[in-house]
Amino acid sequence: MSVNTTPSLVTVGDRTASEPRILADLLAGSGVALAAGCTVAGAVAAEILTPALPRARRTEYRWHAERAVGPDDTFTVESVVTRVAGNRIERYVRLLDDAGSVRESGTETWLLDSPEDAAPTPELDFCTAEWGAALRDSLESDRDFTSSLSTWDGTIGLRCGDRELHLRIYKGRIVDVTRRTPHGATFTFVAPAHTWVDLVLSDGNDFMRRAISGEFSSTGDGYEYLRLTKPLNTIITHARALARKARS
Repeated sequence: MSVNTTPSLVTVGDRTASEPRILADLLAGSGVALAAGCTVAGAVAAEILTPALPRARRTEYRWHAERAVGPDDTFTVESVVTRVAGNRIERYVRLLDDAGSVRESGTETWLLDSPEDAAPTPELDFCTAEWGAALRDSLESDRDFTSSLSTWDGTIGLRCGDRELHLRIYKGRIVDVTRRTPHGATFTFVAPAHTWVDLVLSDGNDFMRRAISGEFSSTGDGYEYLRLTKPLNTIITHARALARKARS
């Protein structure tokens, strides 16, 4: 049985999690017969165990098997809403084996029958212009942030999925928030949407642990990316504060 934590209004961070199941038993119990070695078995299992969003229709589904689950494998299915924009919902779904490793995963796009069934929140719409403006206003009063970049002249890029935001910084001040700068970002911090959700909505700020373990990637000047880890951590801290305030 799935445990659905989704409230009446869909919002970023809504999660579901299934009980552990064996693939062959799940398919047989659901009346699903697939040919031996079928490559879509994991996707079918995820669909069975992940509740549909209420009053919505799914319009897109992309699935990737890093290491496909087999008939005798035990796994759980988890999902998390990663974006709410108007009546458009994006959700990440993954299959975890009994060791906690991601075996298969995918992203869904849903359209709600009515925008009133969603709770869009700019503070949770990562790497958009509205989110960036709120972030800039919050960072301006942080002396640690401004002092750590007091001699720096450059652009920090932040990317969430296919959305990218540039923070143009001059001597500790964010002088522009834009989708693109003329000469591009000095470096861009890159993370998938579900990782942004985990970073911003987790109980504690584990940015440094994740950075050290290599969970994020970057483009552009790798030296500057590593050198400015502290300001990046401050940016995430303020993003978390914005999210907590918006959800309170």
